[in-house]
Amino acid sequence: MEQNTFEEYQKLLDSIEKQKQKSKVLKDHLKAAQYKHNKQIDYQKNNPLRRERTHRLVQKGALFEKYIEEHLKEDIHENLTPEDAEFLLDVFSDILKKNKSYVLNAWSNKKKAKSEK
Repeated sequence: MEQNTFEEYQKLLDSIEKQKQKSKVLKDHLKAAQYKHNKQIDYQKNNPLRRERTHRLVQKGALFEKYIEEHLKEDIHENLTPEDAEFLLDVFSDILKKNKSYVLNAWSNKKKAKSEK
């Protein structure tokens, strides 16, 4: 009889342990599903911002090609690599730092002239 009671007790302990493990697995699955859901919501929120930024960067790259590479076409016979473009922009940055007031003044004048048209 004591053996039987002990076996029942062991079975109950095993059953409790299995239930705890199932509960832990379910909690883990729930956490994973919530994390995935939150990530998807973040993606949906940020997707328009990313698209807008990508569009803006493409536009700026096109303007760089139109205004900068066009003027260097005679000296440079192929399109600039991104690395070469970065070096060139670094040079322009140095020029801008030294002539900041002139550049800002010229930019302001061009914007005014365009708005008056």
